[in-house]
Amino acid sequence: MNNEVLRKTTGVKDIAIMGLFIAIVYVATAFILVPGPSEGGLFHMGNVAHFTIAIVFGRKKGAISGAFGMALFDILSPYAAWAPFTFIIRFAIGYVIGYIAHMNGKRGANLIQNIISMIPATIIMIGGYYMAEGIMYGNWISPAVSIPGNAMQCLVGAISIIIAPILIKTFKARRIEIEI
Repeated sequence: MNNEVLRKTTGVKDIAIMGLFIAIVYVATAFILVPGPSEGGLFHMGNVAHFTIAIVFGRKKGAISGAFGMALFDILSPYAAWAPFTFIIRFAIGYVIGYIAHMNGKRGANLIQNIISMIPATIIMIGGYYMAEGIMYGNWISPAVSIPGNAMQCLVGAISIIIAPILIKTFKARRIEIEI
């Protein structure tokens, strides 16, 4: 039986690790950012942190760290109105990336699966933020301006495809157990 089947509850260690991951995503989002085009949102390294955590540690930690870390950024910034949308969108992105990266027992170590995981993640990000803007602004045409910016965020986040396998190999070489 694998660890995932045996571990039904979230222990203190898991909560502490997820808290650390949330903080990493928040810091990467809040302090390593570049304003995007007028309606294109922000370019930040939070995507790299979020996607890397999802690939290396799986869907649960990826979903929770991205949802809470990026929603916290929104709450503590001028983007507070976006927090509920960000929470839902980033939860879905982290879950999907982590799920696909860990399919067939690969646990984030398969480059092809990691690349494939970016496809639905990009669709979720573009579609999710398009719908969020449509709801917030009551207009379904103007959110189209944000599509290139959101696509670029996913492209920047795809750097995680390069980072994740390096982390996994480092963990294995040092005999560090990656718990999912």
